[in-house]
Amino acid sequence: MLSTLRRHPRALPVAMRILLGAGFLVPGLACQKTHSDAPSESAPAPAGSNAAAPSSAAAGATGPGVVTGAVKLTGTPPEMPLTKRQADPFCAKTPMKEEEVIVGAGGALKNVVVRVTKGVTGSYPPPATPIMLDQSACMYRPRVQAAVAGQSLSIRNSDQTLHNVHGYKGPSTLFNQAEIPGMPAITKKLSETDQVLKFKCDVHPWMTGYVVVSSNPFFAVTGDDGNFRISGLPPGSYTLEAWHERYGAKTAEITVAADKPTEASFQYESH
Repeated sequence: MLSTLRRHPRALPVAMRILLGAGFLVPGLACQKTHSDAPSESAPAPAGSNAAAPSSAAAGATGPGVVTGAVKLTGTPPEMPLTKRQADPFCAKTPMKEEEVIVGAGGALKNVVVRVTKGVTGSYPPPATPIMLDQSACMYRPRVQAAVAGQSLSIRNSDQTLHNVHGYKGPSTLFNQAEIPGMPAITKKLSETDQVLKFKCDVHPWMTGYVVVSSNPFFAVTGDDGNFRISGLPPGSYTLEAWHERYGAKTAEITVAADKPTEASFQYESH
């Protein structure tokens, strides 16, 4: 720990506050907890954020239904600036741009969570395998992902510098925990249903990550090509939602058949 702080003296004041807030003891200093304010901005809430949790009495159904589609951004994409990481020598070795909006060929919009928010009944148990959130090159990886309520989240630090994982639900802090190099992964249970959880690092304020927690497993996240595919749905009518950290939520009503894929698309305007 001390060797890490000696290598990065300019991060010392922030690091000390975070270590004290996480409950670490530093010789000569009183042990006390500090409070870190939530960021002033918050991610747009998903349209289905008020949906009730499904009953645990009946198991959720699956089927042969498939939904495919694409998410695009129209207009000129906003220019993403370089992250301001010069204060930490380790982070400064890897210059990187902000990643709030990533647009590929033809307006393909990356990091959009597409999920079913209405029409699904029954209870879906969370996968036993946790989702992973890595701190790599002083960025959260992946930046955006989705999980089933009750699933575990494993957060690791792959960097040779101090990070702290500050989780939010809206403006409220869920937890704030330091993670030094070589420390075992932090594990948290995602008990919040139909919520967008945001992750920051108070040492490196450009670091941002999101997990959208759903009550069912019918979701996907768009990649570089802006495409998504959701499988395993029973035939029926559903509300499909697309959520992006900057552009918010859009919904579409779809009908899923057993014998052919259902196509859906979403379009956002650049601003």
